[in-house]
Amino acid sequence: MTSPGGGLDMTENSSSLISKRKIQEMVAQIDPSERLEPEVEDILLELADEFIESVTQFACRLATHRKSSTLEVKDVQLHLERNWNIRIPGFASEEIRSVRKSTVPSSHTQKLTAVNNAKAAISTTTK
Repeated sequence: MTSPGGGLDMTENSSSLISKRKIQEMVAQIDPSERLEPEVEDILLELADEFIESVTQFACRLATHRKSSTLEVKDVQLHLERNWNIRIPGFASEEIRSVRKSTVPSSHTQKLTAVNNAKAAISTTTK
């Protein structure tokens, strides 16, 4: 079975999620004269399958964490954006970005505390 967009191949003969033909098409988009050796195609297929499986598993854990039995685009999107820096075109990610926590280095916090303490010491001595 091939998806309408092409690429996913779930035939009984194949255990791969993406077809060699799709990999060849992607290589041709980059350099039409380039041809991959069969061993390289096999490695790329294996890497693609592992990546898809990893992303799907993590997204399922995120859905479970949300106490949902349904995997949604936002679960996959969150994992891809945060861990792989991959954006999904056509899906707004403002909701995800607003959830991000800003990390403040401890050195900055220490300096800020020292400045505030100095300000407090100055204001108490001027009164």
